[in-house]
Amino acid sequence: MTTTNEIADKIAGEHGLTKAQGKAIVEAVIASITEAAVAGNETSLPGFGKFKVKATPEREAR
Repeated sequence: MTTTNEIADKIAGEHGLTKAQGKAIVEAVIASITEAAVAGNETSLPGFGKFKVKATPEREAR
């Protein structure tokens, strides 16, 4: 499993940024995806996936 801190460290290392700047970038991307989902929009990241809120009907319990 990879954490957001590990992703931020990798971005920072590859682009000559500080770890704080890398973490800010990762958090901004996640926040943008979340905002789009809350607004009912779909976000597509080619090669990674699509993010959208999907309404599913309730299931009957046992």
